Amino acid sequence: MNRRALVLATPFLALGAQAQELPARPIRLMVPFTTGGTTDILARILSEHGQAEFGQPIIVESRPGAGGVTGTAQVAAAAPDGTSLVMGTPGPIATAPALMSSLPYEPLRDLAPVMLVANVPNLVVVSPSSGITNIAQLIAAARARPGAIHFGSAGIGATTHLAGELFKLMTGVDIVHVPYRGSVPALTDLQGGQIQLMFENMPGAIELVRSGRLTGLAVTSPARAVAAPDIPTVAETVPGYSVVSWFALFTGGQVPAPVVQRLNAGFRRIMARPAVRQRILELGAEPADGTPEALGQLAREETERWGRVIREARISVQ
Repeated sequence: MNRRALVLATPFLALGAQAQELPARPIRLMVPFTTGGTTDILARILSEHGQAEFGQPIIVESRPGAGGVTGTAQVAAAAPDGTSLVMGTPGPIATAPALMSSLPYEPLRDLAPVMLVANVPNLVVVSPSSGITNIAQLIAAARARPGAIHFGSAGIGATTHLAGELFKLMTGVDIVHVPYRGSVPALTDLQGGQIQLMFENMPGAIELVRSGRLTGLAVTSPARAVAAPDIPTVAETVPGYSVVSWFALFTGGQVPAPVVQRLNAGFRRIMARPAVRQRILELGAEPADGTPEALGQLAREETERWGRVIREARISVQ
């Protein structure tokens, strides 16, 4: 059995296996998108507890580009000692293989799952000046002016992109995707009127909605969000629609399983802290944890699901 199979299929190798300590140097946590977005916010919440948990700091490093592929590739190629991690999202982990013919890594081979951090619904948002206040009005506006509504995303293949593509497939509307190098510049353009719509992760958009700078139409999760119970789901208007973003820690695929165990145990203790869970809940996210193999299973399932959507929507990297 190869090392990848051990990490993905065997919970802790064997009962009584001992976790291995990390090299005595800072842990680098890569954020493969621009600073200020959901991925960055969650990474910084974890980093605040690195010294106490691991005896060494967690340094957050932002390396955006190619829809998260640039930063993720650096962790895949890093020294296999467990001190390089990436805050992975569906884009560079589950959708990039279907979008890019020359991906510089194979996610399920070159990245070892460590732990799921959070599940996050997306929030469908528009400018208040649009006059649109619900999903039915959005659909009507898009049908009245095909191709006139442009929706921004964090990049091709991100859930902020694919949520819009799934919306198009299920409603038959013609809205145009505009990819950005992260959600922050897209949200800036949405407020400025350069684009008209986003399916943004809840933590990145909820404060803009609360402050009145954006209008929240609906959440993309099957059930209403705890952080915004008054905002309906898309599925209340478009039955069966469901998109949930996830954020998870991965390290290099050749990192020894005992080191992965040590990382998992440490981050699970961080996630168990009430203050950490409360901060994540306040962002509109659902705190998670779990085993490396559970995350590996999620990554495989998401790769299959979004691969089908990408093929059906005929999405490609230009």
